[in-house]
This record gives sequence, structure tokens and C-alpha cells, in this order.
Amino acid sequence: MQLRIFFKTFPETSKCPSCGKIGTIRRSRTKNFVESSIKLSRVANLYKCRECGWRGMLKKYTVNKYSFITMFFYIVLVVSVAYIIRQVLMNNFGT
Repeated sequence: MQLRIFFKTFPETSKCPSCGKIGTIRRSRTKNFVESSIKLSRVANLYKCRECGWRGMLKKYTVNKYSFITMFFYIVLVVSVAYIIRQVLMNNFGT
């Protein structure tokens, strides 16, 4: 079972969203305040295609279907532990 929720992506080796060629994307520098703030948020990076000139943002991390299963598992685990702790505290120190 995979216990990670977010998986790191490697856009440099993926396809360009515009032309579809593989391995043509490289990192790009920020050109304005909005791009700088997005870069500082560490959610996405700016990329540019060497072939077609496409320029845009691609996410650093992705979520797959197993991520939702893992997230559900963690939520059930936390709720179960909280319930058990509550029951123990109520039995020992309850009013």
C-alpha cells in the first residue's frame, strides 16, 4: 500500500501541453509580480517549451486515485484514535 498522498512530477521529461513533444520543456524565469508570487507559493513552477514557445505553469505535485484511498485511510485512523482516546478519558476521568 502506498502511504503518500502527493507525488512529485517531473515536467522536464513530460510532454508539452501545446505541441505534445516530449523533453522540450525547460524552467522559465518569472516576468511579473503574479508569477513571482506563484513561484513563492511553491505549488507550481514556470516552464517554457523550446519547440513551440509555449509558456505556462505546471504543478510540482500530482494526486492519483490511490491518494484518495490513502487520505480516506488517514481520516478513518484519526477519527478512530480520537474516539478511543475520548472513551478512555471519559471512563477514567469522566463526569
